[in-house]
Amino acid sequence: MEKSKVALRLAYLGTRYAGFQVQPGLPTVQAAVVEALRRAHLIERIETAHFTASGRTDKGVHALDAVIAFETEARDHAVPRLINTHLPNEIWTWARAEVSQTFDARRDAVLREYQYFLCDEQLDVSAMREASDLLVGVRDFQNFSLDKRRSAVRKIFSSDIMVLGGCVVIQVAADSFVWNMMRKLVSALMLVGGGQQTVEWFGKMLDPKVHTEGIRSAPAAGLILTRVEYKNVEFIEDSYAKKRAQKHIHEALLQNSVMVQVLKRFNKQMIGGTPSGRA
Repeated sequence: MEKSKVALRLAYLGTRYAGFQVQPGLPTVQAAVVEALRRAHLIERIETAHFTASGRTDKGVHALDAVIAFETEARDHAVPRLINTHLPNEIWTWARAEVSQTFDARRDAVLREYQYFLCDEQLDVSAMREASDLLVGVRDFQNFSLDKRRSAVRKIFSSDIMVLGGCVVIQVAADSFVWNMMRKLVSALMLVGGGQQTVEWFGKMLDPKVHTEGIRSAPAAGLILTRVEYKNVEFIEDSYAKKRAQKHIHEALLQNSVMVQVLKRFNKQMIGGTPSGRA
């Protein structure tokens, strides 16, 4: 039977996963997705299915809009609502597209966008915005990469600093990102926002030929891959799959809201509060 290639938009909460890419003995998003495709009888082996993914997020990083693609003989069954029944609640597909046999989810992406959430931080947002504006254009991000062997030249389409619900949100869209680039950019912007570094210093960090400096990566928990775009690929959303995902998201919101209050109570006690109330 002739194979067709299908692309799926994928979302996941990465908290309990050791990143996207398969790692022996560790829970990963890719391993869970491939197993779901097998159980749905869409593929037999990842190699023969020519499986590709838009990127490899690190341990603890989340995604709203990652993209995968694979070949299958069961094209009509490669729909989000069916695949989701074989996935854990933290991972779900929500849109599909039929693509050409040459489509590669990583190489064919023309834009990737990340957001990073900083909450309960006292930051100078104006200074961060001034520094963030320097990112737009073609830049060499060698100072912001963990991989020193490859070119770190990338094109930034947009860079924004927003304040949403008491959190500072850093949003950057680029043609692609080098390893740990976004998390290191966040660290640098936090140094500017916190007053430890200047906007001028941030500008120098964008020119590794005249200024070289190592910088730590911000924690993974606040990072979300929010958008991946392609030319001439039309994804059709699955309303049922999105509705089912909303149910699990709501449950997670309730659980985490309770946990926030529990941790605040613990923190109050640790700084000298007195236990009150009855069990």
